[in-house]
Amino acid sequence: MPTTPIATAIENEIFSYETFLTARASAGTATLTVQSILNFATNRILLIGELGSENAEIIRTHALTAPSGSTITLASNLVFTHPVYTKVRIMLYDQIEFSHATTKTGAKTVIATRPIEADNLATRHDDSTFSSGFYFTRYRNSITNTFSDYSDPIPWAGFKANTVSMVVNYALGRNKLDSFTDNITYQFCLEEINACLQFITGKLKGWSKLLKLNHVLGQTVRGSFKFTLPTDIWENRGIKSILGVRIGTALGLKSKIWSEFEDEMEGVAVTQVRTQAVARQTTLAINNSFDFKDSGSVNVYIGGILHNITYTGVTRSATAGVLTGIPALGTGSITVTIPVNTYVWDGEREGKPDCFTIDSDGNLLIWPLPDASYNNLNVYIDYWTGPTEVDSDADELDVFRYDAVKHWLTWVIRSQLKNDGVRNLADGDYIQFSQILADYIRNELPVHRKKRQPKINTITY
Repeated sequence: MPTTPIATAIENEIFSYETFLTARASAGTATLTVQSILNFATNRILLIGELGSENAEIIRTHALTAPSGSTITLASNLVFTHPVYTKVRIMLYDQIEFSHATTKTGAKTVIATRPIEADNLATRHDDSTFSSGFYFTRYRNSITNTFSDYSDPIPWAGFKANTVSMVVNYALGRNKLDSFTDNITYQFCLEEINACLQFITGKLKGWSKLLKLNHVLGQTVRGSFKFTLPTDIWENRGIKSILGVRIGTALGLKSKIWSEFEDEMEGVAVTQVRTQAVARQTTLAINNSFDFKDSGSVNVYIGGILHNITYTGVTRSATAGVLTGIPALGTGSITVTIPVNTYVWDGEREGKPDCFTIDSDGNLLIWPLPDASYNNLNVYIDYWTGPTEVDSDADELDVFRYDAVKHWLTWVIRSQLKNDGVRNLADGDYIQFSQILADYIRNELPVHRKKRQPKINTITY
């Protein structure tokens, strides 16, 4: 059976406090003289030197003798000699546990636990037991027997070419880095990949691969006109990310900007019930009451049925309005339970909805209100999504953006290493990124036929 190497790069997050030697520490001795013993204690795991360097070593502090003054007592003798100013860092963990599962979410079986190797940037285990499934790693503190969270699943066959892991490795390799540094961290790479995905998406609204069709927002309800937009829509303010909206099997609704939609609702007062009302109640607690007449009637819709309620007085408030003088019985009385958040209308128009807009809270509004003929129908939306944020090695990028992201990250890392973070737009990888993006945009196929206005003598009609 083939052997599968599983290597885990040691992350900076496992190091907490640090100090440095103020006196030479000789091999064979068991004490360190340091600049500060703050946060150092008994039974701590220390890294002396730089991880990956030839003379680095991992060692414990003494179990009984606490650090004192500027001296740290160790649990065993040093193997190497360390000069003045060598870093001494506390490690949260000193081992790597390797596990396997048949699926990404299946039960894990521990296959090995190995000490972190001070002279290597990664700790490796070679497995010949399995030929499929997924590997997982996590850190272990051998003193306290505590563990970190598990890593993302590592496929037995390795990561696909379009995964975050491969993008990061490509960019590090192009910059001649074997691993992360203090400035080029894993989190830095994730943030830059996500920034690149946002940048690409923002260059063209109508990416066909990001178009989602026939998404059901919900169903029409008589007396209601508001629907929450999908959480993955690219832009939830305005209508630029929406290709179309339709109700049931009818033709699509016309899009209107907010000011045009307000014109459609001219003369309409609307608010919502803030306290549940019951039959025969003579008051109706609502939210904002300022737009309602001093006396008159309002409509509420319960279970698809219109109920007209008359009143003779109003307590004015932006948040705690009350309609008063409602008859207990007869015409205009409350005859059903009216739940909280039920819409209260005056001057509304019912019929076949024919237009929509987006409000400032990211809700889709339709108008007119659906009448009984258009009640309980699906509300469909076709819209463009935003880029899916990545946060782990196994996350996959759309193939059509993968190459561009590789060059973006390579360029950003190079700028960080060689130009103090200032981004050189003449860099070869940035030019390559720009060319790939331009090709994507030029080759993007239309996803929706649009009418084009004819031009005659340079005049558009």
